[in-house]
Amino acid sequence: MEESIDGENAAMDDTDRPDYMNERVLHRNRLPPRAYFLPAEHSSLSGKWRFHYASSPLEPEPVDDSAWDLIDVPGIFRDVTLFAIPIKGHIEDFFVQTKLDKQYQDAFLQVKLQIQLNSAAEALLELTDANGKEACQPEIYGLNSGETEHVCSMAKLSNPLKWTAEHPNLYHMRITLTANGQTLQVIDQPVGFRTVELKDGLIQVNGRPIHLRGVNRHDHHPRYGRAVPIDFIKQDLVLMKQHNINAVRCSHYPNHPALVSFANEIGLYVMDEADLECHGMGVDLEHLPSDDPAWKRTYLDRMQQVVHRDKNNASVIMWSLGNESFFGQNHVAMYKWAKEYDPTRLVHYEGDHEYRASDVCSSMYNSISDLANLATRDGDKYDKPIILQEYGHAMGNGPGALKEYQETFYKHRRLQGGFIWEWANHGLLKKLDDGSGRSFYAYGGDFGDEPNDGNFVMDGLCTSEHAPGPGLIELKKVYQPVSFHREGNNVLVKNRHDFASLGDLLYAYEVTRFSGEDEHNLASSVGQIPGDRSGPGSTFPIEFAGQSGFMRCDTSQPETWLRIKFMTRQKLPWAAMNHEIAWAEFRLHGGEGKISSQPALAKNVQAAKLQESHSLLQISGPRFAMTFDTILARVTGWSYKGIDLILEGAGPQCTFWRAPTDNDKPFAAKIWREHGLHMMTQQVRSVKHQHCEYTGSFKIIVESWIAPPVLAWGFQTTTTYTIPSEGRLVIHVHAVPKGTNQPKILPRVGVEMILPEDRSVAQWFGLGPGQSYRDMKEAGKIGIWKCGVDDVMFNYEMPQENGNRTETRWVKVTTEKGIGIKTTLQRGEREENDTFVEAMTLDNGSAEQPSSPFDDWEIVYRPRQRSENRTRFDFALSKYTAVDLDQAQHPHELEGSKGVVLRIDDDHHGLGSASCGPDTLEEYQLKMRTFDFTVTMEATGI
Repeated sequence: MEESIDGENAAMDDTDRPDYMNERVLHRNRLPPRAYFLPAEHSSLSGKWRFHYASSPLEPEPVDDSAWDLIDVPGIFRDVTLFAIPIKGHIEDFFVQTKLDKQYQDAFLQVKLQIQLNSAAEALLELTDANGKEACQPEIYGLNSGETEHVCSMAKLSNPLKWTAEHPNLYHMRITLTANGQTLQVIDQPVGFRTVELKDGLIQVNGRPIHLRGVNRHDHHPRYGRAVPIDFIKQDLVLMKQHNINAVRCSHYPNHPALVSFANEIGLYVMDEADLECHGMGVDLEHLPSDDPAWKRTYLDRMQQVVHRDKNNASVIMWSLGNESFFGQNHVAMYKWAKEYDPTRLVHYEGDHEYRASDVCSSMYNSISDLANLATRDGDKYDKPIILQEYGHAMGNGPGALKEYQETFYKHRRLQGGFIWEWANHGLLKKLDDGSGRSFYAYGGDFGDEPNDGNFVMDGLCTSEHAPGPGLIELKKVYQPVSFHREGNNVLVKNRHDFASLGDLLYAYEVTRFSGEDEHNLASSVGQIPGDRSGPGSTFPIEFAGQSGFMRCDTSQPETWLRIKFMTRQKLPWAAMNHEIAWAEFRLHGGEGKISSQPALAKNVQAAKLQESHSLLQISGPRFAMTFDTILARVTGWSYKGIDLILEGAGPQCTFWRAPTDNDKPFAAKIWREHGLHMMTQQVRSVKHQHCEYTGSFKIIVESWIAPPVLAWGFQTTTTYTIPSEGRLVIHVHAVPKGTNQPKILPRVGVEMILPEDRSVAQWFGLGPGQSYRDMKEAGKIGIWKCGVDDVMFNYEMPQENGNRTETRWVKVTTEKGIGIKTTLQRGEREENDTFVEAMTLDNGSAEQPSSPFDDWEIVYRPRQRSENRTRFDFALSKYTAVDLDQAQHPHELEGSKGVVLRIDDDHHGLGSASCGPDTLEEYQLKMRTFDFTVTMEATGI
């Protein structure tokens, strides 16, 4: 069969490059393009091409968004396809459009063919379901020679399965073009029956409002840059679905075409964005191209490219006119063309603040309060919904307060969700040039690239390898499509799916009692909720009437918790059976724990002895020995049964600094550095010691001034070290801020010490297994957890504060054999809760617990502010000090300490998302106040 190679638009450069057939030059680029005829026998085709951008000011070039979002890696990074078409005729393009009736039941299918025919032909349209069964009668359409367009309308389909992100039902359409009994062309296309419309001021799919739980995504691979393998793209989308993400914005260009194709299959809503951006051109607004008629054709071309490429994909529910290109008449032209050509989808553009060229009110990086104000500004009189095209900037350790964003979305009908910035870090794997064979993930400037924006390209929920980071784990919990609320002996469940019933899932619960260092399962069950009770938007109870014994709260009992979860009932294309979708925990028993800091009476224990030698106090008993340096005002040695419990000279001391996170750096870290918190030192005012014969214990009382150099503020601190005769170490800290120009917020407050290097295992009772902070702890589950120091830490590709654990009851740090120390903390009754000390005046007022903006429906049980239980604390375990983390730019630059750094914190500042967004919410800030807490440490496993 004779075929032709269409040379139209093949020339991408005006250099003299040849095309070959059977090693014979056919064409050079400087000649006009033409078609070539191939003989029926096999032929060899080859060519040399050089591509360049025709209108680079609109591209994400190094001067623009690439320097902000990606390392600039130019070149041909996607496949270039050369294909043959029959001479007798072919289908150049086709447009599949589906429509549902007013009841959103029956469907209509229309296919617009764009054709070139040199003779009469026929088009056969067939539609089959997922099982290969005919969905409707095949139809044949006659096509005339010379005809260029033909509309094929198939018969009405009676209530076909509809496509949504929750139920991505696809049919298979085949178009067969024949002439005189000869097959010329066969096209296969998946079809999803669904509608997208703006109705009652909301985005509706198939007649129902939807909620977007989205992320922004760039094409990126840690080794191949923008040349992303298809399997890697599929891996991204599977991971999204596994973490309760239902929408993806292709930022800031059409992502690889495999993305929308796989999104059809797996079930993701796609905002497909035109390759348009010009905010980094460096010119004044009146000279920007968006409002310049000379650029209209180019702007339209960008819109037409993405629409023509992806128009036949059910997953694409919204086109986007581009990113950060200001606004002008060229955007209006793009909008009008898109709506005229494809009225089946909505159009988005954030830069249009009057919404002349956007079907939605789009915004980005709003604070929680601003978002709520935006949602209520027009009352109930609005005709367009609000979405956040970018929020929750996931750079480094964070983002914080995702829960509060989701609660705000749920509270206001007009808010239909948004897209987290962003999916993954964009580091590129680079070998060190030191001959070690080691490598690291490089970012802006690591390749000598100029201009660049440093590690601003490392701002994803996933690592550069696209493995889940703490931010993604947190997001999964916040995005979970089920809410829980305890009411008596029942747990009320709200289905937040837009289409799916919870009857498609299994639910399970377990009741666990934590007593000392043991946990016991008291009850467990697995069941299924009938679908007619648990449809989308429904609320129903899970009853525990027969389990009233453990559902009735008893504060005298050990802590007992109910955990309930929903999980997949069967294997899915994106999840294994029993994959967890949503969960919540409720405390059933156990109240305020209290740890005595007073030494018990000495019973059958030989009294400890004190020996003074110059500046050293040496206290010893039958099983322990401890050395206290009165000049350093610090425990410098502590052993039990001959085993060192701390590194020599590195005992506990009160500290306030943390290595700034990326989200600290714009605001909080500047305040902290300006106030010298990174340079706090202890000036010892007095050291006294005393022995109590009644208890057999020793006390060392240190009065000190902990302050930065030069500045006129600090903490007047009384630290009392109590050493009972059995060899425990009890440290009571009372720190009162004094002086002028105090910082209003602090990084953290607690004690820090270094343990011997072999103390590399942590076991704790509290939230786990991953890291947690005041405003990023929704994913934490109550339990007794155990892992190595490498798993306590999280190795951010730009070193910073990491690995904190909140709401801890006790923690043990030991060797592999269990030898080490166990630590608890008791907060003093004198410590005011989140009040600020201005100069010398203490405000004793305390804010009320804020009411839930969730209409009594909390996403999870976590309290907004720090736990009122005075025995909860934070801890972290690391191979590196805060100074190490602060100074390093890459992980391989971390040298590490001689031992393991253990940090026990009375309190800790939140994270926020200020790297590009709002600062830490006020209720999660660590405010300046008087601190009063007691840390108790004892040997374990010896």
